[in-house]
Amino acid sequence: MKLLKLMFALAVFAAGSNTASANDALDQYATQLKKHTAQHVRYPRRAQERKWEGVVQLQVTIDAKGQVQNIQVLKESNYSSLNRAALRSVESANPYPAIPAELGLDSYEFVVPINFKLSG
Repeated sequence: MKLLKLMFALAVFAAGSNTASANDALDQYATQLKKHTAQHVRYPRRAQERKWEGVVQLQVTIDAKGQVQNIQVLKESNYSSLNRAALRSVESANPYPAIPAELGLDSYEFVVPINFKLSG
């Protein structure tokens, strides 16, 4: 009986570890996608000259190979040029890194905030 309880406890621990490991992998992948997007953000010159700032929040769906399937604007800035630049950022970032096979997903949806902020 004690052996059975020990085996059950080990199985539960292993399942918990796999879940934690999968969550870590998913978090790392989400971070990778946001960094990939950030590398493609271009602040519009006109917006810089007029000192326009804002945040655009996008929801992006990609397939297993990293191809963008859908972009949805969740939150716009007050400036259409910043909103367009945010969409272009995702479009120019396409394709994204492929979904890691160990995640076992056919598609992945993530939210990326694009912050247009002037420094200084």
